[in-house]
Formats: sequence, C-alpha cells, structure tokens
Amino acid sequence: MGSDIRYRIDSIGIVGGGDAGLLTALALEKGLDDPEIFVVDDFDQSVPEVGKSTLRYLLTFLHDRLEISPTRLVEEVKLGFKSTVYLKDWCGKEFHSPLGKPLPTVSQVDLGKWVEPTTRRESLSPENEAVFDEFHHRYEVGEYTTLYNELAETPGKTPMVLDDENVFDIQKGLPDASYHFNSESFNRFLRTLCRERGIDLIDDRIEAVESSEGWIDSIAGAREYAADLYVDASGFRRLLMTELGTSLREFDLPVDSAVVATTDVSFDDIVSATVVTSGEAGWFWQIDTVDVRDLGYVYSSEHIDDEAALAEFVETRAERIDPDETRRYRFESGVLETPWANNCVAVGNAVGFVEPLQSTALTTSAKLADRLAMFLGMHGRINHDGVRELFNETTRATWEEIYDFVSLYYKYNSGETPFWTEAREINPGPIEQVESYRASGFCAPGTRASLTRTATDLNNYYLYYLVLQGLGVESEFHKGIDHEPDPAVVSRVEEYTDSVGDRIDDFLSYAEFYTTFHPGFEN
Repeated sequence: MGSDIRYRIDSIGIVGGGDAGLLTALALEKGLDDPEIFVVDDFDQSVPEVGKSTLRYLLTFLHDRLEISPTRLVEEVKLGFKSTVYLKDWCGKEFHSPLGKPLPTVSQVDLGKWVEPTTRRESLSPENEAVFDEFHHRYEVGEYTTLYNELAETPGKTPMVLDDENVFDIQKGLPDASYHFNSESFNRFLRTLCRERGIDLIDDRIEAVESSEGWIDSIAGAREYAADLYVDASGFRRLLMTELGTSLREFDLPVDSAVVATTDVSFDDIVSATVVTSGEAGWFWQIDTVDVRDLGYVYSSEHIDDEAALAEFVETRAERIDPDETRRYRFESGVLETPWANNCVAVGNAVGFVEPLQSTALTTSAKLADRLAMFLGMHGRINHDGVRELFNETTRATWEEIYDFVSLYYKYNSGETPFWTEAREINPGPIEQVESYRASGFCAPGTRASLTRTATDLNNYYLYYLVLQGLGVESEFHKGIDHEPDPAVVSRVEEYTDSVGDRIDDFLSYAEFYTTFHPGFEN
C-alpha cells in the first residue's frame, strides 16, 4: 500500500490491555458509530502494581466523555483523591504544584467563603489590576497557601463535601482535584466497561507481526487477527511500531529507573496528594488510595546502582519495606517521531513517556485517545496523510510540552550531589514560559507564554508561575519594579489565607466519605 492511500476504518485491533489500550478502546467506541473493536492481551497476567496518579483532565474524560457515573467509579475502584503534587522536600525546598487554577483568589473570596467566579477574569475589566496586585504581593511575601495546599498537608481528608442529596460530585468540593487509582482495581473496572460496551477482549499473546511496505497486514498469537487500523498499546516493547521501524525522539532527562513497593494505609493516614521528596540520585513518591500506599524511588542508573538504590529506598522510608517484595522498572523518555504510521497508531507508553514526576502518563493517554477518536470521527474515519499528521502534530506537541514542564524541576534544582548538579544541564533550549515569567511577571495570560502555548498543554500558565516560585527562580520583572499593591487586595489575600485552615474542617474525612458512598467497604 502507498502512503497516500485512502480508505475507511471500520475495524480496530488494539494490542495491549493495559489502561492506555482500554481507555483508547472506550474512547473509540464512544466517539465512532458502531465500530468493530477488539483488544488482544494476555489477560491472565497480573496488572503491574504501580500507583496511578492523575491530573484534572482525566475526570472530564471519564465522567463527561465516557459518561461513567462518579458513584459507580468509587463503588468499583479503590481510589484516593489528589489536590496537588506536594514537593515536601525538593532539594531542601517545600512547595506545591496544585491541580487546576487555585490562583488568583481575590475575586473568589467573599466574607471568607469560596465562590466560583461568574465571569472570566481574563477580559476587559478593572479586576485585572487586582489580579496583578495579588500576584505581585504573593511574589514579595512568598505566600501561596490555598485550600489545595492545605488539603495536601492534612492526612485523612478528602476534597469532598456533602450536599443535601448526598450526591458524589467533586465539583461541590475542590472542583479541580483529581484521583489516585489502585492500578489493579482500575484496570479490572475498565475491562468490565469494555465488555459492557461491546468491545471484544481476546485472551492471547501477540508473537508475530506481518507487514509489507510499512503497513501491517496482520498480527498473530494463538491465531491470526486482521483490522483496518492497529493500535500499539504494548508499552515500552512497542511491539507493532518496532516492526515498522518508527524512531524515538529522546528527551534529555536524568532518570531512567524506578524501584516500587506497596504498604497498607489507614483512613486517617491517607494523603490527598502525590507526595515527593528528593534522594541522592533521584526522588521518592508516595501515592495513597483507600487501602494501599504506593511508594517508589525514581533514580539515575548512571549515578547509583540498583542495589544501592534499593538500600536508600528502604532506609529512607518510615514504612517497613521488605526488599524481596519490591519491583524494579527501566524506562526511556521520549516520543515517537511518527505516532501514527500508515495503519498503526501508538498510544500510552508505546508512543511517549517523560518520567513519573507530574503524573502525566495516564492523563495523557486519555487525552490523546479522545483526540484520536475525534479526529477519526470528524474525517469520516478516512486513513489519510492529512489526518495522520494532524494526530502526529498533536501528540508530539503534547509530550514536548510535558517534557519542558517536567524539566524545570531539574534545571532549577538546588541539590548538591553529583546527580543533582548534572541534572541542571538538561534541556538547554529556551522555554517560553520561563522567559515570560522572568521578563513580564507571568501574572496575566496575554504574555509570550500563552501566545505560544497550544491547546495540548496539560498545565495552565499559572502553574508554571507557582512551580518557578517554589524552585526559587526569580522574576526580573517583579523583582525590579517599585509597586505598592492595593491595601484592599492585600487584605483580601490575607483574609483568604487565614480562612484556609478552618475551611478544611468542612471536607469529609476518608472514613466519612466511604461510609457515605461505599458503605460495604472496610478499611
């Protein structure tokens, strides 16, 4: 087949039944009219026990795009909540990378109560001056306390509140919070949904791929399978894309390995945040779900060997970790140059991965699955160069923006070990958001940062501001101007900050949440 051939995609074969493959199957089933979809995997194999931390977009995808009831999700999946990535000790610095857009707060505070704004602040309004005053004041005093941060630092609390009808709706609590998933229960839930929605799950292991002139003709395990479009969801093996010879654009990041363990956790100790601390040659994570604490050490194999990394992991954590119960992973950072090649498209880790710091993998899989289904539907399911390149541009831009954002944590670290010193040399090119923050304060959207951002970026422009602040990166703009913020704005910021601790009491504890929404569950 030539690369310019056009034909309609009616059958779709997905290789890999992990979360990325199943989410892609569900998106295609929902977004297309009666497609034939099958997923091939060795479904008898256990799901890798790595905690699933997510970003806010995943809630939109699950509940709005796939129309999964939040109540059903919490009934069938062991989950916790997430309000921030809590950098509890990043080379001696403590700060938060919150979800959503918790700042600015001035227009959201009314007599100490949280209210959602009724109009966009980013418009022609005198309120823009209050937004600037708030950001400049916060820069000068270093005060970034929000409800999201406070929740992250309060074990045992969810971001949920009860309404009169006891309906599970995260919008009534902290609307930009997200989920932590137990990987085994989440994958089992996705399999159930696939079967309910007519997606064929085939228990087989693909061992052979037949191709000609860059197109896949068939795949085979115990038997042979054929489809109009093949989806490679085989993870880092890239079973199909390797056959097509698709190259990987590598990202310059200093970590390539992880050691992982799990322990039990009680309701009172669950933290609604992904907690991160730094080590000698990398960093540690903690992800809590309703009964499991997932722990990991992400490190550089060039700076520490596996045995030394395991020893540091066990010694650093307060929890008792059995070294024999740990698991090791190797990963590579990068994105395929051609995510959709002829009649094969890669998803999940098969198409791209950065590293786990900002919890991007699962959310990005969902977002790109949504885009794939949308692009196919809006182009009559025609497989053509133009449609493929549209998806490829979107995919590359998504992963490149994630790479730029994650690289900030390494470029501007203040660690002193050989690993951290060398990590400051990564990603030498200019990052528009950093340049904007330095030159113009980054407190408004009409800067170079937002003008050059694409709709693929998972991070809003205020998040860059908060992370750069937390890392200690100075803004020449804020530092160099002589400006007195409006005292009324300063007072409102202080009023909001003082109210945060008391308002945490309004949120449900994990014990209260599961008693209300999952009465049969015992912790």
